[in-house]
Amino acid sequence: MTIGIDASRALKQNKTGMEWYVYYIIENLLQIDSDNQYILYYKNQPNEWLKKLNERKNVKIKRLRWPFIYFWTQGRLSLEMLLYKFHWIPAFAGMTKKKPDVLFIPASAMPIIHPKNTISTIHDVGFMKYPEAYSEWQRFYLKWSTKFAVKYAKKIITISEFSKQEIIKYFTPSNSPLVRGRINKDKIFVTHLAVEIKNPASSQKNKKINSPYIFFIGRLEKKKNIVGIIEGFALFKQNSKLPHKLVLAGSRGSDWGKAKEVIKKYNLQDAIIELGYIDEKDKPALYQESDLFLFPSLYEGFGLPILEAMAYGVPVITSNSGAMAEVAGDSAILVDPNDYENIADQISEVLENKELQDDLIKKGKERVKEFSWEKCAKETLEILEN
Repeated sequence: MTIGIDASRALKQNKTGMEWYVYYIIENLLQIDSDNQYILYYKNQPNEWLKKLNERKNVKIKRLRWPFIYFWTQGRLSLEMLLYKFHWIPAFAGMTKKKPDVLFIPASAMPIIHPKNTISTIHDVGFMKYPEAYSEWQRFYLKWSTKFAVKYAKKIITISEFSKQEIIKYFTPSNSPLVRGRINKDKIFVTHLAVEIKNPASSQKNKKINSPYIFFIGRLEKKKNIVGIIEGFALFKQNSKLPHKLVLAGSRGSDWGKAKEVIKKYNLQDAIIELGYIDEKDKPALYQESDLFLFPSLYEGFGLPILEAMAYGVPVITSNSGAMAEVAGDSAILVDPNDYENIADQISEVLENKELQDDLIKKGKERVKEFSWEKCAKETLEILEN
């Protein structure tokens, strides 16, 4: 069987969770599967990782050139599928003559022209619950592309049971304004994500931090509860003599203006360190040198940083609902993300209780073992082959 994969997101330089998923799912599919043939479609210059994959006997990389910045998926990838459909391939130099038996789109947006056997991954539908976190164009495209995938993909992959229920909630009811009719829920499959552990190395970022600290990583926005995180930390500082600072790693997003007001209100300018977006090489040390990972997010499709913190031996406080509770299980302290006083109390409890810290670290390391990219790849391959 020939499996075509949109690999374009895996080549993005500054990757977030979705891009890392594409990278690791391709890497692990090719490690476990030498029987099927793979065509990896991409739009920009190939990096060293992609060139190395191309050396494998069952892999062909295919650059689909496109003169515009946008609409590569709906324009160029659609054109490629159209050429396959009408057998026009020989007229184009470098075309792969064998069409894919299945097309795998691991980053949500399906090409409008696609094979009947197309499988799409929908990571979450947070744009439905928190539309203010997205631009008007982003909301339109995400709604359209998700609706399109739900309707036309042969199968849907998502990354948590929570996300599966959210897709059903917003995109499958017969009374939904977005989708006509009810789809077969059996075509939605869950494959949990995993973490890749890297050895911590000394980082210039860590040199900016001259005290014990609580760590958060993620976009500084409303969905991530950035205001709630700072409110909880402020109450903790008011009630505790511990010297810990709050280190925030991530790009600014919606609600950052409100977050700055809270910082000013509680005079926390010297207690909060904002690092901005950090390189992947800086993450391990920032996790491992922290005393606590604070992640009471309002909405996650999965919550990968929870597993990352556990893998690096850091106790975790996260939300008691949605994908966060699903990922954390009983290996983290679960809180109501809107209860700032409880967040503050739990921060103090963890930092002041060595026995609790050790218990959370031990449970966290065991929890991480339940998730692996190899397992995710095996489950994905089974979906692709059947």
